[in-house]
Amino acid sequence: MDPALRAQLEIYKPWFFIAAVFILFILLRATRKLLRRRVDEIGYRIFGERGLLMWFWLNAPGVVLHELSHAFVVLLLYPFGFRISSITLFRIKPKPQPATGGRLMRSNARPSLQLGEVQYLRPQGKITSYIGDGLSAVAPLFGGILAFFFLYWVATGYTLWDAWQTINYEHILRPGWPWWTLTFAPYLVLTVTSELWPSHQDWRGARWLVGGLLILGALLCIILWITGALVFDNALLQSASSFSTAINFALLLLLGLDLAFLLVTELIVRVMRG
Repeated sequence: MDPALRAQLEIYKPWFFIAAVFILFILLRATRKLLRRRVDEIGYRIFGERGLLMWFWLNAPGVVLHELSHAFVVLLLYPFGFRISSITLFRIKPKPQPATGGRLMRSNARPSLQLGEVQYLRPQGKITSYIGDGLSAVAPLFGGILAFFFLYWVATGYTLWDAWQTINYEHILRPGWPWWTLTFAPYLVLTVTSELWPSHQDWRGARWLVGGLLILGALLCIILWITGALVFDNALLQSASSFSTAINFALLLLLGLDLAFLLVTELIVRVMRG
């Protein structure tokens, strides 16, 4: 490559890494939806109409983590008047309307069905109630991310930080690490990451907390910028780029996993169609 062109591209490299976060996230959502369609088709061809629920049951471990993440946060909020009224897993039924006396959390839902739910009651009209709603709503996001970190270590013997920073990519597994962990950990990674994203109902419960945090964050940035504590310079850009690179690494791992499962399901579908 021409050195002059390389120098020009080097200026924009941090922006490429930042933009890649959004591009990879969109690609990951697309591959996950395509994988779901392939799994549903396989289920339909094997079990008929009942097979259309195969994606639900395939993601059962992720559903459990999703719902227990909701429940765990509600238990932490017990001193503030939060009480779990019911936890339901593995029962497919029509979606009910949100309860009047508390929030109704739902996950893994089709337009008219849901697989699990956590119902809880909390005091009405208190600011802690709105904060608690938001924390419970986004809990699966953090629970799923923590599970992903843990399962990557189970699968390879390396932490994601080790993998990003120091691994020689000729060695996927830590020397001496049992290879059979790769027979189940990728599947569990697929399920927990399929269910970590909060549902539409979850985001409704989190809207006040998320909106408030965004406003406070924007105000804080403005104040720090005015006072000179925050400077939008090359050092800040490089920090943002480094953070984005770490996210890109995780997203690339998930995208590669999706493509591997897509290849397998595509071959199965083609055999069934043929």
